[in-house]
Amino acid sequence: MTVNNEGWSSFKTNKWLFTTPSSSYSRPRTPVSNSRVSEGEENGKVPESPSKRANRPRTLSDRGNEILDNHEAVRNLYAWNWSEVRENYPEKGIHNPSIFCYAISCVQLLSHVPAIVRILQDHHCNDPVCLCCNWKRCFLKSQNHAGNISWFREAFKRDRKFNQGRQEDAHDALLAILGKLDKIAVQNPRLKDRKVADDLFGYSIRNEVQCRNCKNKHVFYENNTVMTVRMMKKDPSGRNHSIKDLMQNVFTTSTIYGYNCSNCKKKSDAPVKPTLLRAPQILLLHISRFSFDGWGKKISRPVVLNETLDVSTMATAGASTVYKLCGAVIHGGMTLDYGHYWCVARSRRREQQFVTLNDSSVSNQMSPRDMLQSYIVLYRRAEHLNSGLEKSMI
Repeated sequence: MTVNNEGWSSFKTNKWLFTTPSSSYSRPRTPVSNSRVSEGEENGKVPESPSKRANRPRTLSDRGNEILDNHEAVRNLYAWNWSEVRENYPEKGIHNPSIFCYAISCVQLLSHVPAIVRILQDHHCNDPVCLCCNWKRCFLKSQNHAGNISWFREAFKRDRKFNQGRQEDAHDALLAILGKLDKIAVQNPRLKDRKVADDLFGYSIRNEVQCRNCKNKHVFYENNTVMTVRMMKKDPSGRNHSIKDLMQNVFTTSTIYGYNCSNCKKKSDAPVKPTLLRAPQILLLHISRFSFDGWGKKISRPVVLNETLDVSTMATAGASTVYKLCGAVIHGGMTLDYGHYWCVARSRRREQQFVTLNDSSVSNQMSPRDMLQSYIVLYRRAEHLNSGLEKSMI
């Protein structure tokens, strides 16, 4: 797809996306049209060629504008910090009857996101197996020192997920929970017709491909909620890679082999440059540690978690969005089938402190060595957290 930039001569940057604007409605909107007729054609002028449009100073396309405007409009719909949540629940564990650590760790991680807790507080229905109702009743509001997880399998029984009585992948469980929240949120009058997972965790990547033969540029967008970062080859110097190294590797220029250019109709090995167009409100990173070549193997090399993460070097406009580490799901063990998951997160009541939530056990101590084996990592925007977090916690 060739990017369409008509009507955006006055907007040469999307820097406003990466900061917190004083008003969500201060910038004029351009309606997205499905028509293929450009403004120049309507006025009797010769339309600008795709190559000239792609090479002019960077502006937002209609498609990119639609993505970003929808993202900006959600700022008043959700709770972004704990002061906006009606009730702040104490830290507690969840009793694990057998092999539910994959679900417990994800529930604990998401229970430390203010927007998720607010959605759970607002939700009420009559479904006895409702994920949100049982999550709230059997865990958050439970008066016992530890909640239970028996409701998790029942919530997905109709979907035929997690019913095999065996260990499952925490990443799969996380995606399934986010998908269920999207379906449940339509019952909330404030959030009706919105995709909660996309509003909270959604990000967009702008990919620019250039044909080596005719030099024509094409732009396409990629939208997702959980960003997968892959383990890198071992550094010869012995240095451990950081989560920022893995994330920057996603945004390095790569090559599409056998790219078929729609302009010159020739095939070539074309470079593709991805940049972060839409920075998420809450950044979820999945570290791809497992490979499957007939036998599930785990890459156990340590990954250092940056407590502060600035994505300006990966962003389309080079603008700064700063995130703070707020939680992680950690995997212990050498294989996916026989390992154990637990969660480390910032305390809901004291954000300066991390807590370790391992099944029914809750500890105010955190092991930096365990954090090196993180499997899923959660970051929140720095402006959403309380001040006074300068002191390193890891």
